[in-house]
Amino acid sequence: MSKIAFFTTYIQEEIAKVIGIDTSELDVRMSLNYLGLDSLIAVKLRNKFRKDLEVDIPAVKFLDDTNVASLAILVNELSENADSKIENENDDEWLEGEL
Repeated sequence: MSKIAFFTTYIQEEIAKVIGIDTSELDVRMSLNYLGLDSLIAVKLRNKFRKDLEVDIPAVKFLDDTNVASLAILVNELSENADSKIENENDDEWLEGEL
């Protein structure tokens, strides 16, 4: 399973859970605004994603005219940036250790 497919499934399941519908009812291309996401749900999702996926998505991103598929791409990009930042930090530590 690709990372984007994993993130898509995870996000679809979490959003379905918080709005109280079955995952099969949530089309990944459907606008989250159409589903009635509000700021309270957006903050709850942001906190859950921060804890589970270690990515920080601004709550406003959930309220923009977005969908599960575009959020999965965003989460993937954020996780790749975090991975490369960690690798760069490790490289810096290695270099400092050599000096």
